Amino acid sequence: MTVRCDTRLDPLRGGTELYFAFYRDGRTVREFSISDKYRVEDSGNYTCEVRRASDTVRKMSDGLHIQIMQKHDYTMQNIIRLVISGFVLSAAVCFTYFHNKW
Repeated sequence: MTVRCDTRLDPLRGGTELYFAFYRDGRTVREFSISDKYRVEDSGNYTCEVRRASDTVRKMSDGLHIQIMQKHDYTMQNIIRLVISGFVLSAAVCFTYFHNKW
């Protein structure tokens, strides 16, 4: 998901260069840059801040709570479980085999 920090300049200040920063739960997730867009990957309360190049004027947005529902790929987890299960099963068979030999 991508969020955009939308701002409107006075028409007389149309040439003003703006910089945007993004925050999640009060922590910086992207430093100031010319891009007004940020790709959200984690849940949290997002805000953006805009400033002029001269850093004389800064404005902060209201917060927006975003909940990301993760789609899990269980393939790798299942492979790891199968490998571990196979190892445990092999160890149990070997132990039983060698234990009965003695």
